[in-house]
Amino acid sequence: MNTKTIVSLCNKLKLAGVAQAFEQQTKNAEYIDMAFDKRLLELLNAQLCFTQDKRQKSLLRQAKLRFPNAYMDDIEYELYPGLKPATVNQLAKCDWIKNYQHVLLIGPTGKGKTTLACALANEAIKQQVPTLFYRMANLLLELVAAKKENTLDKLTRKINRVPLLILDDWGNALMNSEERHLFFELVEARDQNGSLIITSQYPVSTWHESFQDATIADSVLDRIVHKGHKIELKGESIRKLMGINVSKSGGHNAK
Repeated sequence: MNTKTIVSLCNKLKLAGVAQAFEQQTKNAEYIDMAFDKRLLELLNAQLCFTQDKRQKSLLRQAKLRFPNAYMDDIEYELYPGLKPATVNQLAKCDWIKNYQHVLLIGPTGKGKTTLACALANEAIKQQVPTLFYRMANLLLELVAAKKENTLDKLTRKINRVPLLILDDWGNALMNSEERHLFFELVEARDQNGSLIITSQYPVSTWHESFQDATIADSVLDRIVHKGHKIELKGESIRKLMGINVSKSGGHNAK
C-alpha cells in the first residue's frame, strides 16, 4: 500500500481530515481486518469533523467577539445571583435563533453581561451560526460613515448575512436623527431574518429615551422586546467580587 501517494492525493483534493485519519489507520493494527465500509465511514466522519472545526474557527475570527474565550462551561453561577442554569442551557440550544428571537441581557456595569453574550455567541458558532459582535456606538459610527462613503449597502449586506448580531452597551449614548434612521432601517431589514443579543446597563423601560423620537423608538422596540428573552443580572459587580477573591488568594489575575 502506498500510503504517501494516498495521503498526497487526499491533500490535493482538500481532504485533509481523510488524510490525517488514514495515516492513523495505517499505524493501528486493529484496522487490518476491519471491513472496507467501516474504515471508509470513519474516514468520512473524520473529514466532516475536520471541516466543521475549520468552519468554526473561521466563524469565530469573523465574529470578532470581545471575549472569544468565553464559554458556557466556564460560567460561575455563584457570581450571577438569579441566573438559572436551566435558562442558560435552554438558550444554548439556539432554538431562539432559528425562530428569529432575541436575548436581552440587562444589568449594571460589571455584572458580566458581555461575557455571557460572548458565551452564548460561542454556542451559536459551535452550531455553525455566523455571528457578528458590535459595540452599539461603533455600529452607529460605521453606519453613518458607510452612508457618507456610499458603501452603506455593502455594510448592511454584511451585517444582515449573519443570523446572529450582538449589540453591546445599548443605550449609552443618545442617537441623532441620522443614526436612528439608519438603525431603524437595519432592524427593519433583519426583522424575521435574524436574531440579536443586546446588552445594556439600562432597564428596557428607558430604552425609548436613547432614540429621541417616540415613533421610531416604538417601531424598533416593538420588533425586539416582544420577541426577546430578557435576563436581568443583579447583585454586586463581578469585577469587584473577583477583585476581592484575587486579594484573598494572593494576587492572581482575574479574568
